[in-house]
Amino acid sequence: MVFDENTLEYLNAFERIITKNFKYLVIPSGEENKTLDNVNKIWGFLNLNHAKRGDFLLIIGGGMTGDMAGFAASTFKRGMKFILFPSTLLSMVDSSIGGKTGFNYNFIKNNIGTLAFPEAVFYDINFLKTLPKNHMISGLSEVYKHSIIGDPTLWNYLKSNPKEFDYNYIIERSYNLKSQIVAIDPNENNIRKKLNFGHTVGHAIESFYLNKKQPLLHGFAIAKGMIIESFIAKKEKILNDDDFQEIRNILTKYFSSYIDFKIKTEYLMKLMKFDKKNTSKKINFSLPSSIGEVSINHEIELKKVESYLLEFFQND
Repeated sequence: MVFDENTLEYLNAFERIITKNFKYLVIPSGEENKTLDNVNKIWGFLNLNHAKRGDFLLIIGGGMTGDMAGFAASTFKRGMKFILFPSTLLSMVDSSIGGKTGFNYNFIKNNIGTLAFPEAVFYDINFLKTLPKNHMISGLSEVYKHSIIGDPTLWNYLKSNPKEFDYNYIIERSYNLKSQIVAIDPNENNIRKKLNFGHTVGHAIESFYLNKKQPLLHGFAIAKGMIIESFIAKKEKILNDDDFQEIRNILTKYFSSYIDFKIKTEYLMKLMKFDKKNTSKKINFSLPSSIGEVSINHEIELKKVESYLLEFFQND
């Protein structure tokens, strides 16, 4: 078993069962610890305990833990089986679905990774009771994303219930949307690119904060990324102004102070160039064409992207 230190705090009731029946490794929590050093610790743990390809690695924790331990499992002995027990809202609605694993390298978000699907994913909504408020709010960014890219019913629900959500409902709708997309296009050659909305700019923002004393939670980077990319969609005449204003206003109102920051355009441009979807002179975006629809493979020249970012932050 692998789980992070935050999850360990809430597993005390099972400590005797775990220590008696499982070999386990506790890894540090936080995006800043999603590193090769910690992947190496997991490999060492598996090797020390003579893990075989046919064994199962049980992974309990949030998205960082699942991504990193999933990567370690997918590469150990050319791939051992693993099972996910997501413990955060973000991991329940997003990272546990789709098979993406990896770690941050050279201060670039998810710079190295594999596509490896878990044998099973188990959800227990009671884990959400353990989360601090900011982590719950962060996790909702991916729910908002799913509503914008393909579920206007969910968008209207989120608009109508800004303070009280039925988490079983929003997790189920997010799971259904993403799992259907992944089933059609597991290797991200076409329709799966819709899920990248907000992430081209969002990952650049998150990468920028990886080198800071206080890294930014993934969801807040993505929320800001969605607003900026919706603005880019408007500038490119893909998204009408009414829909842009609605997306911006709803996301700004909900995430409020968590996304009240500015980053120099030159830093974002430098980091966006590392995005694996891009060519040398253009940045590839998945941009909303309306609430519930997304346009994929929208390539924009670097100079235009830079001008859009400058305009956005001048008026933000």
